[in-house]
Amino acid sequence: MTTEEFKRLVKTGREIEFSYRNKRYSITYGSIDDEYVISFCEFYKESTEVKDFDDLLNVSRDGIAVKEMIESLRDKDIDVF
Repeated sequence: MTTEEFKRLVKTGREIEFSYRNKRYSITYGSIDDEYVISFCEFYKESTEVKDFDDLLNVSRDGIAVKEMIESLRDKDIDVF
């Protein structure tokens, strides 16, 4: 998936789930102290909350940034809700 398509999905508030290296991840949205956040997590693990799209791209798990994960996936490998 391209970064631009991913950005469009995030900017429109679409919840996203995908598998990468046999682990399942999700991107959801919420608020903390009345501030909008984007939440990224591996299923059943602690989440990381960020305030904007660029920060989301730089979140890392096991040394791999979200940007690298997303760009390595095909559109059909990503579930969008």
